Amino acid sequence: MSTISQPLKFQPFDDKGPVRIYRNGFLPHLRQAGCTYFVTFRLDDSVPEKVLRQWRSERFGWLKARSIEIGEPGFNEKFDALSEQDKASFERAYAIRLFEELDKCHGSNCLSMSEVAKVVAESLEFFHGSRLEIGDYVVMSNHVHALITPLASFDLENVLHSIKSFSANKINKRLSKTGALWMSESYDRLVRDESELLRTQEYIRANPSKAGLQVEECPMRTVQYSIYSELQCE
Repeated sequence: MSTISQPLKFQPFDDKGPVRIYRNGFLPHLRQAGCTYFVTFRLDDSVPEKVLRQWRSERFGWLKARSIEIGEPGFNEKFDALSEQDKASFERAYAIRLFEELDKCHGSNCLSMSEVAKVVAESLEFFHGSRLEIGDYVVMSNHVHALITPLASFDLENVLHSIKSFSANKINKRLSKTGALWMSESYDRLVRDESELLRTQEYIRANPSKAGLQVEECPMRTVQYSIYSELQCE
């Protein structure tokens, strides 16, 4: 486990501030400058196809019950028009199912190899201070959880692409493999407040034990955050 002595700045989400929506895959991804994100990216084979088909069917049914058809004209606008409660419920259900399935350790689990996990940890820390601030993280056997704060002029999606591309090239070369290593779409959630930050940190630290893995086998980083808001500067 690695630690960092210098606290990182945590800026709570400002629900009255400007928000950008990035779309890649199924869920919309919220963006706000200066904020921290809980990110999960996973190996391409980490969720069985049968489970993915079941998830799609359940999502289609949930949306259809609200008169929304995936792929229809105006889908994004109709989804965005749902109540905040509905959208939060939809995201929460997806996240719970995803994390539970990942902790079953499906697939090749190549991240359980110490030399491969080390590449991922080094990739997460490589851009620290230049493109992002990397907070708590854990490298599991088939997925990665991390708290990431992009620095000014860098978007989370581009930072994640760099991390995944950088690590995939090294890992595929080490394993003499070609093709996709990571699933293209990552899960990310904008951390709303200090309470959510602390819960997320605890989840990351507890994830190896929850999945039945040895903590010492999973590269992990823990940090402290200082809470920052514009109100402190007025």
